[in-house]
Amino acid sequence: MKLHQEVLILFALTVLAAAGTHFLHPRAPAWHEADESLRDDEITLQHISQTWKNDVLWIDARPSALFGKAHIPGAININEQELESQLIDNIAVLQDNRKPVVIYCDSSACQASRKIRDYLAQRLPTEEFYVLRGGWSAWFQEQQR
Repeated sequence: MKLHQEVLILFALTVLAAAGTHFLHPRAPAWHEADESLRDDEITLQHISQTWKNDVLWIDARPSALFGKAHIPGAININEQELESQLIDNIAVLQDNRKPVVIYCDSSACQASRKIRDYLAQRLPTEEFYVLRGGWSAWFQEQQR
């Protein structure tokens, strides 16, 4: 009986360690994203690379402090907290843009990119606005490979 309890305890600790690693590790895969189909306004890094050879206008919807630490090269920062001032600062780039616009925030759980996308799509002449599936996390993980 004692051996049976030890096996159950060891099994429970193993499951706990595996779950902790999955949820806390910065490069843990987002399993739920693999099964979900893309929303109409979403796009993947693979599609961006294959279709446009990464020649898009990147908009980082994260707070300025995170943008200042790291961002996709060439991205501009337009976030909810400073929307009006950042829009004015970047209006020439946005109005002259003829490339697809890809907006990202931290991850798929973050909705800031979708809010910025909807806001800009109503106000700018560009027709192609997309949200990067997986956000900054997906792009950063791809760069680590």
